[in-house]
Amino acid sequence: MTYIPRQKVIALIPNKFKAIKIAALEARRLNERARMFEVTLPGKITSLAVDRLIDGKVEWFDQKERARQIRAERDLQEEE
Repeated sequence: MTYIPRQKVIALIPNKFKAIKIAALEARRLNERARMFEVTLPGKITSLAVDRLIDGKVEWFDQKERARQIRAERDLQEEE
């Protein structure tokens, strides 16, 4: 079993359940790409996904925060 440094993950994503979901989605993406290109990945896919998450290589966004950004951008465009 791979040790996951919880504090590093929580520093990136405060909600640990959301962090697990994001890592799982990244693992699924890695697995699909590996199958598509017929490549063998080094190590466990879940460990690779968590490492990528900790290294900041996985892009993610909070839906509520993203909705606020979109509204703010629309408001700016309407003002112009």
